[in-house]
Amino acid sequence: MADSTIIPAMSPPAGQTSNFIDPPYIGTKFLVVNCVFLPIAALALFIRTWTRLFIVRSFRWDDYLMIIALLLSAAMTGVTLEMLNWGLGRHMWDVPAQYLSPWFMKLNVIAAIIYCAGTGFTKVSVLVFYMRIFPSRNFHRAVWSIVFIAAGYSLASVLANVFSCKPVDKAWYPTKAGHCMNRPVFYFANAGLGIFTDFATVIVPIPWLRRLQMPLRQKIAVSCILAMGCFVGVVSCIRLSTLYTLLKSPDLTWSTTDALMWCTIELNLGITGGCITAVRPFVRRYFPHLLGLSYGKGYKYGDSSRKYGHPLGSVPRANAPDFSNARSNQYSTLTTATTVMPAADNGSEEHILQYPEMPAKSADGIGIVRTVEFDVENSSARR
Repeated sequence: MADSTIIPAMSPPAGQTSNFIDPPYIGTKFLVVNCVFLPIAALALFIRTWTRLFIVRSFRWDDYLMIIALLLSAAMTGVTLEMLNWGLGRHMWDVPAQYLSPWFMKLNVIAAIIYCAGTGFTKVSVLVFYMRIFPSRNFHRAVWSIVFIAAGYSLASVLANVFSCKPVDKAWYPTKAGHCMNRPVFYFANAGLGIFTDFATVIVPIPWLRRLQMPLRQKIAVSCILAMGCFVGVVSCIRLSTLYTLLKSPDLTWSTTDALMWCTIELNLGITGGCITAVRPFVRRYFPHLLGLSYGKGYKYGDSSRKYGHPLGSVPRANAPDFSNARSNQYSTLTTATTVMPAADNGSEEHILQYPEMPAKSADGIGIVRTVEFDVENSSARR
């Protein structure tokens, strides 16, 4: 119902009246999206952090960057949920004018700044991770070029949002004297560069992946990672369409809801996809049955060694020892020669990508030591 003492942020269209008590509301779906995607991203980062700290014991720059990205995502969630208290999800004619300016518009600017910074940290983290697992100099040059583009446009976007108006506070006091930049041009340029870097991040490693000799399961794992990257790019395209709707609609508080919702989905999906590589080592350690493994506790992780326990049936017959002359039941242990292989400087990612023909040596010279032990039960043989 309308209250004559409250001035709406926008005059209602023909046939509509302002309703400040129980107006139409689409903020619930926005709340649900935040409550679903942020915890998923947080869980993925927890698994990644735990894996890097306590399983592979290799915590690097890309991990720190991803932590910053999640903190920014959490901050964005806090800011945008607060916007629900100031009109987000309601029609502007159902929002008091004092809610829109300054509170709604100021929080909207803050959310845009956090989003631009968060997506920048996420993309740079994924690209730095790529350089850990692919030793090629040409690949590093290609990745560095994308890093500079992603970091550069993210920083420029943050600064553009901060100084979009002169004076700065005209962004949330629109009636104040001054001028603002052409927002539609900025929004579409920003979204276009974001989509470009999303798909470039997926496409760049493909030529190097094709050269690797990997088992089918590893190829499937890598394909899932790239598919997640493609999906983030698709979400960016959907967000771009919501920006077009937003810029064409005068109903700011209503149209902004979908745009912010897809920003939230994009940012958190990017974080989740960037943490996928740590899932397999984590599951292998604590839930080996999910991977069809029966020797989870016998698998030792670390930067220096692994230990596998295999049943006798896995030993090729050509190399199997002959126990046909054994007279009694007893256990003996046959240990193969220990081999030392140079380790790639890739932490837990060696579970996803392997270089069987071209092992790479890490900067610290640490090798992977594999010791294979077989527990053999000798059965009684008749004379």
